[in-house]
Amino acid sequence: MGSLSSRSKYRTKQRQLTINMVEPSLIASIAAFFTMIGYLPQAIKTIKTRDTKAISFWMYFFSIVGVIFWLIFGIMIGNKPIIFKNIAVIILGGAVLWIKLGNIMNGKDEAVLKAKFFQPLKKLFGRKKS
Repeated sequence: MGSLSSRSKYRTKQRQLTINMVEPSLIASIAAFFTMIGYLPQAIKTIKTRDTKAISFWMYFFSIVGVIFWLIFGIMIGNKPIIFKNIAVIILGGAVLWIKLGNIMNGKDEAVLKAKFFQPLKKLFGRKKS
């Protein structure tokens, strides 16, 4: 039994050594890169075509709100990969959300914002009839 226990301790130490050899900020940088790149194709397509009919307003809205909180967290802990990734995602996702909102207000897209709460936005984004 004693040898099994010492083998188990050895394996645990090996795992810890392997984990400790990988810098956490490297993992954060890789994760940030791939998360940010995930927004790029949709942002490019939306900016080029201005077509947002197949894009969920609420998905982008809540995603951007979450990313804003991740940015705040990154600033609080001073983690540059988290900070830069979230700034990039706010820019890319924000562009898509802005175009989506403009299309909604101009009647080119789903009427997701029909509630009276959103009516002041219609004045900001709506087209002026001449």
